[in-house]
Order: sequence, then C-alpha cells, then structure tokens
Amino acid sequence: MMTDQKITQEEFEQLVDDASYLQDEAEALKYVIDQVPYDETPPDGMSIFNRLKLIDHAQTEYYRPIIERVFSENRLINLSDFKSFEESFTRYSDEEEKDIQKTLNKIIKHRAGLINVFRKISLIDWERGVKDTNGTVISLYSFAKKLIQNERKILKEIADLVLIYQNEKLKQKEIDTKIEQRKSS
Repeated sequence: MMTDQKITQEEFEQLVDDASYLQDEAEALKYVIDQVPYDETPPDGMSIFNRLKLIDHAQTEYYRPIIERVFSENRLINLSDFKSFEESFTRYSDEEEKDIQKTLNKIIKHRAGLINVFRKISLIDWERGVKDTNGTVISLYSFAKKLIQNERKILKEIADLVLIYQNEKLKQKEIDTKIEQRKSS
C-alpha cells in the first residue's frame, strides 16, 4: 500500500546523511568512552553501555527486519505485530562482559549495512506504508526517520552522561589538588 507522501531525492539524501550520523558519533565515542564509567547505572536507570546496546538492538532487531519485511511480503505491515525494540531489549547485567569498543564497532558495521539497505530502496518505495501502533498508515520514510529521531535522543542522553562524568572527574581533580596544596602549606 502506498501513502500520499511524496519523497524527493533531496529528502532521501538527507535521510541517509542523518542515518550516517550514528556512525560518526560511534566513531567519535571510541576515543572518549574509556575515560568515563560507561557501565555505571545512573539514577535514570540505564548505563551508557546499555544505551549503546539499545541503539544497536533497535537497528538490527527492529527497524531493519521490518524494512526488509515490507519488501519481502509486499503487503501492509502492522507494527503492532512486533514487540517494540524497548520491550524486546534485554539489559546487560554487571556480570556480563562489557566490551565497549566491540559494541561501538558493531554499531558502525550494522549502520553501514542498514544504509546499504536504504540505498537499495527506490524513491517510490519509500512511499510504501506501514501501519503504526495507533493504526495510522505512515510511509516507510517516516518510519525510518523515527528510527533516527529515537537514536538522536539516546545519543544526546549518552553525550550528556559523558559530559557529566567528565565534569565530575575534573571537579574531583580540583578537590584533590586543593587538598594536596593545603597539606603542603
């Protein structure tokens, strides 16, 4: 089923650029992530590590399979038939191995695969519909944009946590310096 939404080449290119943003962010995180307690669970309940695993889970276990199913089944897909990625995600426990660099590399690799899927979809096919959980038919393009909006929200939360941890570390360093200065005077 096609929607009334017309997707332009410019909109498609913007979608691919926005999707590529996750690769860039994951690449940038590789250089600072080891300097923060990425496996520490803050009061809101999800560590940086789990947030990154959630992003990867969403793209590999929810968005990509649904997008591929739209084409393999050639019928209107109802998103209510799928568990949301938040519901199907299993948080990683403290006992499990937390290889943050490996996780970031997986995100980069999986995003490259998803972008390749995006590029194989013709402009007209981005107008195909999926039925959202409210029963409203939205375009495949809108569905993919929602993926990116969810990721951006999670990436912002991660960036905020990294900043908080870096500021805490800096404040602790200042406190330690003052204590040392008092001891030596």
